[in-house]
Amino acid sequence: MYYFIINPHSCTGKGLKIWHKVQKELDRRSVEYKSYLTTHAGHGSELAKHIFYENEGILKLIIVGGDGTVNEVVNGIPEVERIHIGYIPAGSSNDLGRSLRLSKDPIENLNRILNSTHIHLMDVGLAASPDKKLYNRFLVSSGLGYDASVCKEALRTPLKTFLNHIKLGKLTYILIALKQLFARPFMEGMISADGSTFKSYRKLLLVTSMIQKYEGGGMKMAPGADPNDGKLSICFVHGLSKLRVLAILPFLLIGKHTGFQGVETFDCQELTVKLVAPQVIHLDGECPGDFSVVTFTCLQNKVQLLQ
Repeated sequence: MYYFIINPHSCTGKGLKIWHKVQKELDRRSVEYKSYLTTHAGHGSELAKHIFYENEGILKLIIVGGDGTVNEVVNGIPEVERIHIGYIPAGSSNDLGRSLRLSKDPIENLNRILNSTHIHLMDVGLAASPDKKLYNRFLVSSGLGYDASVCKEALRTPLKTFLNHIKLGKLTYILIALKQLFARPFMEGMISADGSTFKSYRKLLLVTSMIQKYEGGGMKMAPGADPNDGKLSICFVHGLSKLRVLAILPFLLIGKHTGFQGVETFDCQELTVKLVAPQVIHLDGECPGDFSVVTFTCLQNKVQLLQ
């Protein structure tokens, strides 16, 4: 039995169109399945929890949607060890699919899942605040500051809907990134990796913890990221003028930003960030609120993917 959670509104209705193709193929092949369509924000988590508690043993749970849908589902599963996850990308950014080198053809992805002969283990990130008001998993990335502001506006702007309609959805993140660069102030705070002494930074632009190589619709934030090494790939930018950041942005798109002064990259198992003022955070493009103290942790090989 396969359980499908579908976001029909993903990428301005693309999710539903892809699901119809997948459903037709499932019926043609007489595959036993149950399907659930999300109707509101957070519904993916609710459905995942329902499926988990209503069934026993190892479950095959297939997600049709974007990175945000995957994030909802993974955060709704009480014990990820009991779930074998399949993924059919249907979002506007699809950074998880891009990092995993998944096909753009939904039927090819379905066949890969149905014909899977082994489980691919993958790391999962955890972002937590001291009061546990934030305690969320992420599979792609989580960041504080600039990239989170871009994600937050992308979730709300009608521009994304328009650009998705004309198949230029990736431009959403680029245009908003240019706007947010000059609209938002820099941050100030301290950073500690793997229990090291906190180091203070001024003019912090962003602090990002990566599991995968890509975020923001294809920006290669962590070109050396390995989703199986038990490490977060950290990128943070500090001490630069906004014009200097603007000059570096094109290199960020192709993963050639790591050699610039003011761009710090390294791997660690745990990162704690303490900011002077609360800042918006994103997890796989979803923005649950503003926080001033966050610890990011990598949990090695926690997610089981049908490959």
